[in-house]
Amino acid sequence: MRALAGVDLAVARGQFVAVYGRAGAGKTSLLRVAAGLARPETGRVLFEGRDLAGCSRRDLVALHRTAIAWVDRAGPHSRELAMDTYVALALYRQRGGAAARRQAAAALDLIGVGAAAGLRWDDLPDSERALVSIAKALVRSPRLLVVDDPTHGFGMAERERVLGLLRTTAEELQIAVLMAVPDMPATLPAHEVRLLTQGRLIGPPPARRDRNVIDLARREPGQR
Repeated sequence: MRALAGVDLAVARGQFVAVYGRAGAGKTSLLRVAAGLARPETGRVLFEGRDLAGCSRRDLVALHRTAIAWVDRAGPHSRELAMDTYVALALYRQRGGAAARRQAAAALDLIGVGAAAGLRWDDLPDSERALVSIAKALVRSPRLLVVDDPTHGFGMAERERVLGLLRTTAEELQIAVLMAVPDMPATLPAHEVRLLTQGRLIGPPPARRDRNVIDLARREPGQR
């Protein structure tokens, strides 16, 4: 990915890491690489110690179904779906409809929007739509949650609610949360904050430890 250069980043279990930077800085490219949706031209991306570059397409699809979740704020294709059905969609094949909806209702309760289970997307305020989207990503119990600008256009109270929820989710569920946002104030609830500018991350190199879920490492000169 030419949008990135010399990126060095790690996110551990239970950690909420936020990256901020202007439009065009490479934030979405960084998230796509971390999620295994794009491959870097150099360096490596490790998920729980496994190099994503060596994964087959089938292996990556399996990871995206079970272990790596991208929060999608677009909402359901059909606006007639109740939110428990929408959140449950990814589980229908494995669990069946009734069990999937029960698990979806539990995910909505966990995120604090259990009352939205029977509502439609258009019935919800923006902040609750964001939380439903997070519940949909969490319903499969992933180990890595990737979030791109989750509070775009929100007021301060709505933003604090969603960002606080992301930190709590990382800590209580012991998953890695990686978020990108355009401005620094939105990063305040995060455990670790990095600036991305012109494709480069500014800040101290991350700690390498066995708790890391995702690890993006630049390749040093002369290293194969």
